[in-house]
Amino acid sequence: MNIALIGHGKMGKEIERIASDKGHAIITSFTKSRPLSADKISNADVCIDFSSADTVIQNVTICAQAQTPVVIGTTGWSAQIENIKTIVREKNIGLIYASNFSIGVNLFMKIIQTAGTLFNHFEDYDVALHEIHHNQKADSPSGTALSLAEILLRQIHRKKSILTEKPNGKISPEQLHVTSIRTGSVPGTHSVTFDSSADSIELTHTARNRSGFALGAVLAAEWIRDKKGFYTISDMLNF
Repeated sequence: MNIALIGHGKMGKEIERIASDKGHAIITSFTKSRPLSADKISNADVCIDFSSADTVIQNVTICAQAQTPVVIGTTGWSAQIENIKTIVREKNIGLIYASNFSIGVNLFMKIIQTAGTLFNHFEDYDVALHEIHHNQKADSPSGTALSLAEILLRQIHRKKSILTEKPNGKISPEQLHVTSIRTGSVPGTHSVTFDSSADSIELTHTARNRSGFALGAVLAAEWIRDKKGFYTISDMLNF
């Protein structure tokens, strides 16, 4: 399979390594200094985008012009998702998106979904979410943290909204507090705590490196290659 990389930073280089190990060819890559164009991806079977949130609409539009399926691993653009879906539908291309392509993270999300269903019945337990990433990560909280928070809101009915800013005084019991730290070179840690006066239960996913994210993106590229429509990683994993 011929792959074009949009974004060639640390994640892009890890995707390149894993794709090559699996027998795929990285035929071209694009950066800010070498912008994406439709004619340069005419020979690509799939594009994988790990660039930046502010270029996602433009990148998908160009991929659609070239009729090239696309994997989006970039986060921070969820407010534009309906526009992306419109482009995919009108141009009849394939697109798969995830806030995190790690198989382990997506299993963790299913665990949190189940835990949320259980704790929904026990009002003595409050819930909070904390995430840590390297100091070069652009968005805060992470896309994965927001996805986890949305899962918790759906499962725990007493939580009505997400609080990501520093609270000014006491927070409402209806708010789900999401906190973030940016430090060093941490690939990504996400923890959900269920806390009561009697005990505390903490569920944590810790990424050791970027290889899990990169492998998931390559698997997604293999999966989307011959498909049309807008998909998420849940469709690929049959969750």
